[in-house]
Amino acid sequence: MIWMLFIAIVALSAIGLYRLRLVRQRARHERRLQAIVLIGLLRQLLEQVQRHRGLSFGAMSGEHALEARRWSVHQQLLQLLKVIAEHEATLYWYDSWHQTRDLWQQIEAGFEHESAEHLLTLHNRMTASLLDTIAALANRFDLVCLGRLAPQAEGLWLELLENIELIGQSRAVGTGIAANRQNLPVWRELLQSLSEQINEQAYSVLARLISDPDLRVLVSQPVRDAEDALDVLLENIRALLERQHAQRVHSVEFFQLATRAISAQLLLVDLLLERLALASGAVRSSSSEAAD
Repeated sequence: MIWMLFIAIVALSAIGLYRLRLVRQRARHERRLQAIVLIGLLRQLLEQVQRHRGLSFGAMSGEHALEARRWSVHQQLLQLLKVIAEHEATLYWYDSWHQTRDLWQQIEAGFEHESAEHLLTLHNRMTASLLDTIAALANRFDLVCLGRLAPQAEGLWLELLENIELIGQSRAVGTGIAANRQNLPVWRELLQSLSEQINEQAYSVLARLISDPDLRVLVSQPVRDAEDALDVLLENIRALLERQHAQRVHSVEFFQLATRAISAQLLLVDLLLERLALASGAVRSSSSEAAD
């Protein structure tokens, strides 16, 4: 009788521990899913800050046709910041997020009296802080290495965002060069350096994505579109840097070509984040069913 009671206690304890483990696992995947949603919002904010940077630098460099679009993007930024403020309890613990908010306030305060160069620097620092925040969330919730020792193919979304920042900087600088037609050596050298980094880094990530057998069907066409958009952008950067052909590249056209290249990369980022979200949701559902 005592042995039967002992066995029953052990069995009940095992069941209790199993259910507790499932509850904890479900909570962990719920937090992971919430982190992916937040990263998605920060990725939208990054896109709009990058767009605001290019439009601001282009408009302040002489292309006044970009001013109306800059104002529109500014309003979208303000709306996004309100939405993201709902996640302040999570973001509060990241110093990079506080830096991001402070830099945005400096950008807003300085637009009327600061130079185009200074505002470009503030935008660059803001995008760097945003990327740091996104990377911190990704590392905390294992959204890059996915339990392995090195980044996995589905975790390449973060590297894509880093390459998008290079393209975004080239969009701003190239739009400014095309707008003012000054071809200042400092800007030409920076644009040349950015184009070299894009050429060295962006294509390799795309190649790694399409070589993964689990992702090939999902990303094959978007990868080709991204490669084509990069080809066109880099060709226009070369044309812009050739002094005798500088007049052939219009600032608005250059901005749009660079934006097309960025959008093609962002599509891949969104596909990968959505895949991670679906995986976390599926595991959470399985844990819930097992616990019930």
